[in-house]
Amino acid sequence: MKFKLKYSEKVKVIYTLYPVISIVIALAILSLVIYIIGVDPIKALYYLYFGMMGNYNYVSETLIRATPILLVSLGLAIAFTAKVWNIGAEGQLYMGGLIAAIVALNSGGLPSAIAIPLIWICAGLAGAAWAFIPAILKAKYEINEIFTTIMMNYIAIYFTSYMLHGPLRDPVSHFPETPTIPENTWLPRIIPQYRFHAGSLFSLVVLVPLVYIMLSRSTLGFKLKLVGSSRESARYYGVDVEKSIIYAMLLSGFFAGLAGANEVTGVVFKMRPEISPGYGFTGIAVALLGRLNAFGVMLASIFMGGLINGSYTMHRMAQVPVGVAYFVQGLLIILVVAGEYILKRIMLVKGVSVR
Repeated sequence: MKFKLKYSEKVKVIYTLYPVISIVIALAILSLVIYIIGVDPIKALYYLYFGMMGNYNYVSETLIRATPILLVSLGLAIAFTAKVWNIGAEGQLYMGGLIAAIVALNSGGLPSAIAIPLIWICAGLAGAAWAFIPAILKAKYEINEIFTTIMMNYIAIYFTSYMLHGPLRDPVSHFPETPTIPENTWLPRIIPQYRFHAGSLFSLVVLVPLVYIMLSRSTLGFKLKLVGSSRESARYYGVDVEKSIIYAMLLSGFFAGLAGANEVTGVVFKMRPEISPGYGFTGIAVALLGRLNAFGVMLASIFMGGLINGSYTMHRMAQVPVGVAYFVQGLLIILVVAGEYILKRIMLVKGVSVR
């Protein structure tokens, strides 16, 4: 007797596996491009994998790279759940990093157990504050948050640049960066010989389950989902839509600010103009790839962090351009958004629900 899935069951399976299917398609297209430029794709993909997790050091570096992406993506998952399109995580990360450096430089006398949480909280609040203006404009005046958050990105990046070239410039090296923060504000390493630190562990073990519970088990999460599905229905059931939009944006900004603190206290130990290679934008792809689920976002963040690290190894060993990581990111955004749209249209026409 043959086992045969019904049509609705097939759609559910495809919908569930679609993020993995997107990755496979993106890597297949990448292989074709690598072949066209004259490089053996099997060799290139081997070095891509090796750079992701070929040994303990590469695993550590992948997790280090994944942490700021994870923090940004968790915040974006919260905002996107309410259909609030925060594209300003990059600027919020910069403001979090800037405030983290300022607080760290002025907390040298505090014990680490107090200094580090204080720095992270202040950085998170800075990110939330940077998201507040777009949140108010969206909630009260229906001004498109995509445009306002993008503009706030530029303000944050150029303001940070001004501070690092001026008032906060290192007086010793004269480079446009802050002095190195005191050692009592550095995040401790979990394994001494590797860079994997307490901030990465905290993000993976504490913040991921916390966001999952908040979105799936809390009243706030229910309200955000209701606002995201239908604002009119949310109002009918007594949900304060404007307040929910503000909460979603502030929480998103808070997590982006934490990403800035993570880089300052766990990786760079100072604030630099290039503190982020685009984590705020990478987080958009990761949040969508993870289906706005905290654990899905965690897996997607680790994959994306490994992809960025692996692309450098692939570049060195196989002479493939290092920008392939961002090429794959762009492909994934297109594949995920287009695939979700097509699948949902099919389900709507056929009356299939995956919820």
